[in-house]
Amino acid sequence: MRYIFLVLVASVADAIHSVSVVSLNAYDCNAVSGVDVAFASDEKSITASFPLISLTVAPPAHGYPGGNSSVGCGATVEFEDWPTGVRFAISNVTWHTGALNLTKSNLLHSLRAKVDLVVEHETNTYPLHYPIVKNYASATLLDLDIDPALNDFQGKYELSAKNPRPYWSTCFNGYLANATKITFQLGGSSSGGGTSQPGWSMDLGLVWESCYAPNETVWGQKVIRGWESCTYRETNATAKRSKALYPML
Repeated sequence: MRYIFLVLVASVADAIHSVSVVSLNAYDCNAVSGVDVAFASDEKSITASFPLISLTVAPPAHGYPGGNSSVGCGATVEFEDWPTGVRFAISNVTWHTGALNLTKSNLLHSLRAKVDLVVEHETNTYPLHYPIVKNYASATLLDLDIDPALNDFQGKYELSAKNPRPYWSTCFNGYLANATKITFQLGGSSSGGGTSQPGWSMDLGLVWESCYAPNETVWGQKVIRGWESCTYRETNATAKRSKALYPML
């Protein structure tokens, strides 16, 4: 029997730790000072904050006349120590920026948010031996592009939208052999210019549910089974290959 977790036993935020961050555009969206991902204390939301990115007017280049503006950042965060017997979905998203400047000729016509989840599970963890074999599963939990139709605006701005197609994550069983990676992407664009001070973020509303799954690899929009990573001592090189691809039906 399934039910929604109103209060999670053994705080989710305390049980989840990030271990690495990989940025998609490291100049102003980097792991040191340009990406901040954190769970709320009540575990009902997670915030992906990008303090360095801003809405910036694109100059002319290679035949492009320029004049329009864009903002964007993407980063993959790897977590460990997920709690046992729970899964989550994203219910909504709220975009934030502290100082947005749109004159009458500027039109903010797009705010984008995308969240992808990848889980890699080692299948031969004990006793560990080469090759290291993993099952890989991935899915998109959120993919929204909203038209705010906003102009003649100056000041602090936020916009909220529901996720029209919530997708549940895998049912986490607490395997230490898992690598859980979540990619957060924020974007926006305007026509006719427009600027903002640095600092954009998106709050993702979460719903949690208790679950039981004896095998996490039954989940995913894309699944690769028997993915091998072999280390050769003679050359100290690593080769990777996937045996098969199984789309989930």
